Amino acid sequence: RTASAFLALTLLSLLSATTAEADEFHWNTDEEAGTTDLLLGDQPVLRYMHAYDTSTPERLHETYKVFHHVFGPGSKTIITKGAGGRYTHHRGLFVGWNKTGFQGKSLDFWHCKGGAHIRHVKFLEKAADAEQGSMTAEIHWNDPDGKPVIIEQRTVTARKEKTTGGWQIDWSTKLSSQRGDITLNGDRQHAGFQFRASQTVAEKNSGRYQRPAAFDQKAEAIQVGDKGNPPPHINLGWFALNYELDGTHYTIEYFDNPGLPKPALFSERPYGRFGTFFKTTLTEEKPLEMRYRVIVSAGKPSVEEIQARCDAFLKSLK
Repeated sequence: RTASAFLALTLLSLLSATTAEADEFHWNTDEEAGTTDLLLGDQPVLRYMHAYDTSTPERLHETYKVFHHVFGPGSKTIITKGAGGRYTHHRGLFVGWNKTGFQGKSLDFWHCKGGAHIRHVKFLEKAADAEQGSMTAEIHWNDPDGKPVIIEQRTVTARKEKTTGGWQIDWSTKLSSQRGDITLNGDRQHAGFQFRASQTVAEKNSGRYQRPAAFDQKAEAIQVGDKGNPPPHINLGWFALNYELDGTHYTIEYFDNPGLPKPALFSERPYGRFGTFFKTTLTEEKPLEMRYRVIVSAGKPSVEEIQARCDAFLKSLK
């Protein structure tokens, strides 16, 4: 009986360990591919695309900036877009400014033309447990000579979002100038922190939107210019993108940060790119710190439900 009891306890211990592992976040890096995946058990959540490969023009084009892919909750399908398609410079969760001015020069860290590139340098931390997975990376926004203009410290943390069963993604970026005063400029279509849905959405122009109750409730994308004092479609606080992919309806909730420079110009496109843009100046003494929250779920929540989650995010900032 003692041997049987010992065997039963051993099996129970192994089963408990296996179950715990299945419920925990963990990271998996493929050095050759230049990818790092966050998984919850065997469910992929995020894929950090951090290769930088100059071996061919094609590979350079594919790797001239880092970004994060997002997987659909409850599936193993990537629901964001990578290189190629319409438009190739839109990739997953990403950040950049197309008019980055310093020392009488201007570089495009959105399209990454003329040799400008955003390159992963090293991981500062990777952590994971049953509650969340978090990574912090040092990223250089380099000039054509490979010298940093801006050094970014990016922390991305994902956890299971309890009310939707989807992903809560907290994005924290610190941009530090390496070239004196740097102006971050551009327009709402080509700058800021943005999300780009799968190429399939672009092929159908099937992106639809939700906004706070005080704003226009039409589902079609609001597409406006930047002129006006103040310009239109600004400072909403949050908005959400809806689209269908492989028979599943996804909602991407984007929560803006009231502590960032204003006005925040909100950008919506029917092909599935959306985000906010603002103008500001970096100095070597004062980095820019940006915090956002993105919630990804399968389904279509109400405006009131999204507002409650945005309110919780705003409370967390305090």
